[in-house]
Amino acid sequence: MSLEAILEAIHTYGKAQVDEIEERAYCQAHEVLVNARLEADRQEEQAYVTAVAPAVKERARILHRARLEALQITGSAREKLVDAAMDQTRGHLTGMRTDNAYAALLRRLTQEALAELEEILRDVNEVHLEADPRDRALLERILSDLGLRLDVSFHLKCWGGLIARSQDGQVVIVNTLEARLERATPYLRRYLAAWFEQSSSKAGAGQVLQDTLIV
Repeated sequence: MSLEAILEAIHTYGKAQVDEIEERAYCQAHEVLVNARLEADRQEEQAYVTAVAPAVKERARILHRARLEALQITGSAREKLVDAAMDQTRGHLTGMRTDNAYAALLRRLTQEALAELEEILRDVNEVHLEADPRDRALLERILSDLGLRLDVSFHLKCWGGLIARSQDGQVVIVNTLEARLERATPYLRRYLAAWFEQSSSKAGAGQVLQDTLIV
């Protein structure tokens, strides 16, 4: 082989080696760049999460607190409406004796108390009644209409209604308006809270409650 041919072969071989080295270097550089970009993206995402996470938690905390405060405000407002309705009912019941419907109401309260005692006692005539002195004439007329001659003492002070008891005092039926309101208050408060929550009109709640109480 001539010298020129040997030199040409060396040149060709060297160029191939250079090209291979360059290709390998390019691939390695590309891989390094890709990995660097992925790592940079990961670091950026991690930095974003690290920076934003407290804000996200704070936002959730603020929203939770706002919801609790809203519930407290709503509950407090509803409770005030219930209190106002109960006060309105209480005020109406204190003056029930002057209402035209009181005569029928006292008759019903009397009959209820007597019927309850009659289930326990052998003779309804053994019942002793206690009533407010302001109801004397009305109660005597009711008992007369019922054909009953009962022992009645007029020393009770109440909004309306009466107390019926056995002669020995072992069985007592308290059927005054105050007692009925006290017994019904837990149910009425729940009823009114639900009513205020569902009703768009808040007017007339006291009347609704009063009608529920004396039915």
